[in-house]
Amino acid sequence: MALVRKLKPDRSIGGAIVPLSMPIIFGATALIFGIAVGLKAAYIMMALFALFYIFLVVRTGNLHLLVVVAESIFIGFMLWLLSTRYIIANWEQQVDIQIMFPIVMITFGILVIFFGVNRRLQFRGREIFELAAESVDETGNGYTHRPRPVGKVEYSLKELRGFARFAAKHMMALPYITSKSITLVPLKMGDEFGRVLGLLGDYRDATWVNFDVDGEVSVHIAQKDYLDYRETLAFDQLCASLGQLFINFLELYSKGEGIRAVDRMDDLKIPLFS
Repeated sequence: MALVRKLKPDRSIGGAIVPLSMPIIFGATALIFGIAVGLKAAYIMMALFALFYIFLVVRTGNLHLLVVVAESIFIGFMLWLLSTRYIIANWEQQVDIQIMFPIVMITFGILVIFFGVNRRLQFRGREIFELAAESVDETGNGYTHRPRPVGKVEYSLKELRGFARFAAKHMMALPYITSKSITLVPLKMGDEFGRVLGLLGDYRDATWVNFDVDGEVSVHIAQKDYLDYRETLAFDQLCASLGQLFINFLELYSKGEGIRAVDRMDDLKIPLFS
């Protein structure tokens, strides 16, 4: 039986803006200031890209992202060597460089494709929003910016903190943890740069599921995310479904079966660039 997608097709280029901007900036810089300066600009960009993913590893605990860090550092290092003319001057004499470069690049390429296809390198907001909409069949307007209470859970703060780390590690949501609450913000691919770097404003304007210290669960769905659905789904039901989804995931995690939550997302077979 074919899966029914309730989200609109993803035509956003947000996730591609950063990598696509790199060759454009390199080309413009090289054209104006020369190839050496262009290469320096390119390796600075790769260094910043690596720093962002190092921060993302720390923020999420997802060690799969280290392959992106390592690849960025390697490419940046090779660009730096090129900018100093080291490789150009020594290419014919140093066979090891000629052998090492393609082998390392192919290895990184295989790892990135493998982890990417298995959805280990990107946030999985689309899966979360699709799963939340599965049980919502009614339509009708009624969107509101106000958070909606959806239920209560009987778990300790320690368990909730552990689940927040689990959700971050598996890219389900970006957690914001305070002494009074734990807020989980699901992100779609392409939103991670703006959200993690704080360029999209306060996270409370985003879609989130909040667990407070008393176990009360509330949900807020951003209008941008609500409008991504093909139909105007019944808003109260959608909020309740999203909250219940994370409550179910929390229950699976507490029983040591958190991997089943990951399996539910994998079963949707969302395309790689979504």
